[in-house]
Amino acid sequence: MNNTLIAGVEGKRKRGRPRSMPEVTMEQAAAYGITVPVLNDTGERFLSPNDIGKVMNVSGEAVKQWIYRRKLPAVRLANGYWKVRVADLEGFLKARTEVGRFHVLITDGANSGSKEIVAAAEALNLQPVIAHNYPDALLKALDHFPSLFIICVSPSDPGCWKFAEKIRSNKALRSFPILFIGGESISDDQTDLALTFDAKGLLLRPLSVAVVQNEIDRILKHRI
Repeated sequence: MNNTLIAGVEGKRKRGRPRSMPEVTMEQAAAYGITVPVLNDTGERFLSPNDIGKVMNVSGEAVKQWIYRRKLPAVRLANGYWKVRVADLEGFLKARTEVGRFHVLITDGANSGSKEIVAAAEALNLQPVIAHNYPDALLKALDHFPSLFIICVSPSDPGCWKFAEKIRSNKALRSFPILFIGGESISDDQTDLALTFDAKGLLLRPLSVAVVQNEIDRILKHRI
């Protein structure tokens, strides 16, 4: 039996090609304090939602949401606890990667309007996923593993920077590119702050569909 667990969707790719899937050996998983029990005579290996969360750098509750929404197959034991087969987890992560290849996550906490961004993404045959608050954005990011994060910056909304920090600190998300969209009033300090998050671009409003489309295409075309 394969003694490895695919534990994330890190890794770089060119647009239109599947991302490489890093493998975490059971010995590496043990560094997280995780053991994979054998629960039956077939030798199948299982993980709890909390163990999966530790490897994927998400909460166990987030994993349970995938189970409740029937996206991640799981077995409920007599004591009420959930267990997920390693093989089912690997299949779930591979499916998430395929879905995410053509998704762009647009985070607009200030509701400043994103119609040009949506139109630009659709013109490139990408699927826009819009989040109007940051907890929702993080859940959608971990659900879709989007090809690109587009974060709208507002001087009155410091949450955008905290969200960017969460992306860069999350093992499963930190390698994905970020494009910031700012208003005319964006300060030099905010421009410098965008660079600290390794932003691949910063566009200022007013926007045109053509400009946004060209910028998205440029970023994803040069995605290594």
